[in-house]
Amino acid sequence: MRSIILLLLCVSSFAVAQDLKLIKATKQMINSGASPTSTTTYTIQVKKSKKCSLAIDSVVNVYTQKSGKFNVFKVGNSTVLSPTSQQQIEASNIKDKGIFNINFSSMKNRGSGRPGAPPMELMVPIADFTQGAIVYYRAGKKKKILTVDFFEELETINAP
Repeated sequence: MRSIILLLLCVSSFAVAQDLKLIKATKQMINSGASPTSTTTYTIQVKKSKKCSLAIDSVVNVYTQKSGKFNVFKVGNSTVLSPTSQQQIEASNIKDKGIFNINFSSMKNRGSGRPGAPPMELMVPIADFTQGAIVYYRAGKKKKILTVDFFEELETINAP
């Protein structure tokens, strides 16, 4: 009986400890330009249900263990005309509750096919997030992580 109570306390304290809850994670490839380039944009949508000070430190590729640039947007209120309206905010100072998008991208150039340039079939390897990402953040003074195991793939956009 004592071990069951201890287990329940541990589980409940862990459930309360999560300050960011993953809603969804998506990726979308955009092919564009005269010299074929592919950009993959990633969006991690999270919900912050507590009103506390929170700072997102980095987004790290699980495979390469490298971090890159990212932007944080607060998703607009559904009462606004455009429910997808977003407001960019400072990643080091998130105080409000709500839904936030963490956006980042990776790009690769496939060559132009011009003389002296790499052929069009050449695929330049990039750091793709196929194995997931880890979001490192601080809630107050505690360092925490949010793991993204899978990115849902959206339809590819082929732009001129």
